[in-house]
Order: sequence, then C-alpha cells, then structure tokens
Amino acid sequence: MKLTRPSGLTLLAGALLLLMPALAVLQFRWVGQVSDAEHERMQRNLDVAATQFRRDFEGELFGLQNLSVTAGTAREQQWDRYAQRYEEWSNITTHPGIVKNIYLVDSDGRQLGLRRWNTEEHVFELETGDWPASLEPWHGDFQAEFVDFNEGTSPDRTARFRDPDDQGSLLVYQLRFNPVVLPAPIGPTTPGSRPQRSVTVFGFTVVELDMAYIRQQLLPELAGRHFSHPSGDSYRIAVVDWDDPSKIIYRTDSDAPTDAAHADSATGLFARFGTLRQGRPPGQNDERPGALTGGRPGPPGQLDARTAVAGRAGGPDPARNQPARWRLMVQHQSGSLEAAVNGARTRNLALSFGVLLLLTFTIGLLTVTSRRAQQVAKQQMEFVAGVSHELRTPVAVIKSAAENLSQGVVGNPDRVKRYGKMIETEARRLGEMVERVLQYAGIESGLGYGARSPLSPSEVIESAVDSALPLLGPDAINIQRDIPEDLPAVVGDAAALRSVVQNLFMNAVKYGGTDRWVGIKAEHARDGRSHRVRITVSDHGAGIPANDLPHIFDPFYRGDDAMSRQIHGNGLGLSLVNRIVRAHGGTVSVRSREHEGTTFTITLPAEPMDPRPTAVHGDAPAAAH
Repeated sequence: MKLTRPSGLTLLAGALLLLMPALAVLQFRWVGQVSDAEHERMQRNLDVAATQFRRDFEGELFGLQNLSVTAGTAREQQWDRYAQRYEEWSNITTHPGIVKNIYLVDSDGRQLGLRRWNTEEHVFELETGDWPASLEPWHGDFQAEFVDFNEGTSPDRTARFRDPDDQGSLLVYQLRFNPVVLPAPIGPTTPGSRPQRSVTVFGFTVVELDMAYIRQQLLPELAGRHFSHPSGDSYRIAVVDWDDPSKIIYRTDSDAPTDAAHADSATGLFARFGTLRQGRPPGQNDERPGALTGGRPGPPGQLDARTAVAGRAGGPDPARNQPARWRLMVQHQSGSLEAAVNGARTRNLALSFGVLLLLTFTIGLLTVTSRRAQQVAKQQMEFVAGVSHELRTPVAVIKSAAENLSQGVVGNPDRVKRYGKMIETEARRLGEMVERVLQYAGIESGLGYGARSPLSPSEVIESAVDSALPLLGPDAINIQRDIPEDLPAVVGDAAALRSVVQNLFMNAVKYGGTDRWVGIKAEHARDGRSHRVRITVSDHGAGIPANDLPHIFDPFYRGDDAMSRQIHGNGLGLSLVNRIVRAHGGTVSVRSREHEGTTFTITLPAEPMDPRPTAVHGDAPAAAH
C-alpha cells in the first residue's frame, strides 16, 4: 500500500486539534480565576454600598440632634429661638417628613410636664391629661430620672427607655448646653466671690420618627440609590429588628432575607452610639442662628431608645457586627453572590467551550471539505482524462474509417459495409457519452427531469432492456425475467426511470461473468398503507471490492478493477441512478460478494392500483457505468 504524505493543511489542522484540550484546560482555569476575582469585586462593592446606605440613613438621624432643646431655651421658655432653629433644620434636611412629633419633658420643680411642639404656632404646648400612647410606657422612666435629678444621684439608665413600640421610633436627647451659665449680678463684687454662677436644668427632648415615612419614602429611596442599577446587578433589601429578625421594618420583596446567615452583606443600622455626653462645659452656650450641625454627626446628647446611650458615628466605620437597633441585610436577586457568580461562570464556560467546540468542528469540517475537494478534483481530472480517452477513441476510429472510404482505399462492398457499421457504432458510443454528460449537468442544475405521470413498471423495464440490447453487441445475453404484469403504477419521468434500469442492466452485462447472465425481478411490496415497487438487477460477475462499495455512487468514481480491466466508462452511471431514484422518492441499495456477483435493488413509491399507467417508449439510449 502506497503511503501518501499529508498536506500542509492537514498537518495544521491536526496541530490545532491537538491544542484544543490544552486551550480548554487553560480556559477553565482562566474562567475560574475571573469568577473568583468577580466575586471579590462584587462583595467589596456590596459592602461599600451597605456602608454608604447606613451612613446616609444615620446622617439623617444625626441631623435630628439639632432639634434638641437647649437648657436655656427650656428654662426661659424662649420658643422663638427654638422656632428659628427648627426652621433652619427644615431648610437643610432632605427629609423633613422623617419627624412626626417633638416633645419636651420638663418640670416645674414639683412634677413632670410634657410639651408638644406646635409647628404652626411655633411653641411647645403643655399637654394635659394622659401622655400619648407612644410615650406612656416611658412615663415611669422619666419620673425616675426626675427623682435622681432632685436627689443629685447619678442615673442608672441600663434598664430605662426601652422601645415601647419595638420599632425604635423614639429618640431621646438631654437638654443641650446644660448647665446654664447665668449672668453675673449687677453691682460691686467682694473679693473671693464668683462673678458667674450656673444652674442645671432638668429636661429631655423626645423626637418621634414617622415610621410610615421611613418605610415608604426614606428606605426605598436609599435602596434605589445604592442597590439598584439599570445595567447592573439587582439586590433584595431587608431592614429588621436587631434582636428579633421576625420584626420586619422594611423589605423590597417577600424573598428578601431576614436571617443574616442568608444575606450577602449585613450591617447594623441605627447604631447604638458610644457613651452619654452630658453637655458642653459652662460658658459654651452657643445658640446662634446658623450653628446647626447639619446631616453629619456632631457631639450629640442622644439617648438610644433601648440602652439610653449616646455618641457619634463619624470617622472610621464601626465594626459590621456592632450592636444597633436595626440590621440591614442585602442579598443578590439570584439568591446569593455565589449563585450569581456561579451562574455567570457556567455561562462563560458554556460560551467558551462552545466556541472551542465550534472551532474544533470548523477545523474538522475544513479538513474534511479540503480532502473532499481534493478527491473531487482528482476524480474530475480522472474524468476529464477518461472522457478525453473515450472521445479520442471513437473520433480516431471514425476519422480513420472516413479517410479510407473517401480516398477509395476500401472498395469491396462487404468492407464498405463493415466500415459503415464501425462508424455507426462509434458514433452511437460518442453520442451516448455526450448524452450522459449532458444528463449529469442537467441534474446538477435541477433541470434534468421532465413531466411526471403514472407509469407501468413492467413497461419501463422492458423498454429499458430493449433499448440496451442493440448497444451490447451481437453476443447472446441470458436474461432471466420475473416481472408480474399487475404491478401498481409508479409516478415519475419515463425517460429518467428507463435510463436507471438501462444503466443497471448494461452494467450487469459489462461487469458480469462470462455467462452474460442478467436477472431482472420486480415485485410489489407493502409497508402498512404504503405501496412500493422493488426492482432488482443481478449478475454473476466478480463482484465489487469491499473498499469500492462506499464510493460507487460518487460522481466520476471508477473502481480499481474497472480501471485495470480498461472497461469503458466515465464514472457517472451509478451516480445518475442514485440521484434519479432519490428524486423520485425512492432508494437504491447494493449487495455484492466477490466472485459471487452483484445485486442492485431499486425501491420506488407506488400508486394505488386505480390509475392507468402511461405507455413507455424506448427511444432514448443510456450509458453503462
């Protein structure tokens, strides 16, 4: 067996195919590294967004310290000063609706009093009767504070000022700038006397937050600002009670997490600030207009609604698990950041491997197409050489015979007759060859078939045999027929179907054995409700080699045996047979064993028995393979 050297394209394709597994491994590792980096980036961005959410929310709360009443204002009941500060706060805050009510808890020296700020009259009006339901649970705590104040003892606030509504809607501030520095008395002073004196004023400012506004306005706005991106990831947000997560303050949807273990990021909200600030030292009583702290933390005197502590949240971020009133929990819409990253990783891997598979398929297809193109080119070259040889032979014979006749070399009537017969045979052979080439070209262009009509299979077979016999020479041919007359009709092109049978019949004679035996059989086959006609053409020849069987229906293909035996042909006969039968909805099969013969079987769809078949006339030649 002769070994052929692979082409450069084949070697390149093989090298690329060998590189594909390495590229797949590298791609898998790269996608994994990119996914890990993406997870870290998303986690970092989410933590930053949660921190910014908390700072913006608490910034609004820190600004409320400016609503704390000063000790001097409470002592002298100068409500116009407080009204000015309230107006300034309303002008600088972005969410004035966060405040529902402002209360002032003070005393007349004997008993507690409660005042409510009237935003229209700009005064703290004394409340008579029972305290509001939101403050009533703290009545006893304020009474205890009043007793401690009168006795001069330090208050123990560890168990005071628990949230009455379990929502943390109340903020408690001590009076600002307490104690109050009183002006020095008018007149001469004696040595050693104090030019100034101060007095401590009892009182607390209570700011009641509007929880409906926080739920419906403030928290949704902050969630949209920090966690909603039109072209990015979306997150579920939940704000729950720190101690009891079942108490939900706000959530974007029912799937938002309430358990910190299921959140991608969680942080304290509404923090419990440091230690209680008792106020500024005497002499620092600053109630000038425009002295508001604004929305950022200053030195508050704020009591937490649960622990009654105060402090600040400016500077470095507190620890994420620092206790607070509420807890902010954020979860990716996919269920977790891991799920989102894994989903993106799966998509990237699928896309990457899809590209690699497509590239592999393309390389393989390119290789197969290239090899097929080379084979077709080789077959076409062989076809051109074969046709040239086939054309050269009859042309040379016709030319030689014509010259002899025209020059009077042949004068014997018998010899003239023989020369005429020779010219006739070669001309027929030449016409047959041209006819096959034209038929193949017509089929390739889609114009190779005529009108279709019901045909009698037996008439198609007989017409094909009768047309082929004059082309096979004077030697006798042993034809064994088994063709019933009552076969159902087939619908098709009469000339095309006749050429199919004629090709198979002539091949059986040309490639058959020395006995020149050809068997032709037709039968009616039923498959359920469908009817078919099966035509079989057999011979007793040497058979078709096994390595040639897969290619016998390829155009221009000629087996090694036919080439070595120099049997005339152009490699188009069986290709035309296959194409014509398939165009009629049928199939062609072959069974061959070396030294035992070959059998070709054509199966065509049949019509019911009613249609009357059209007569077939054998007036067109057909060529053997």
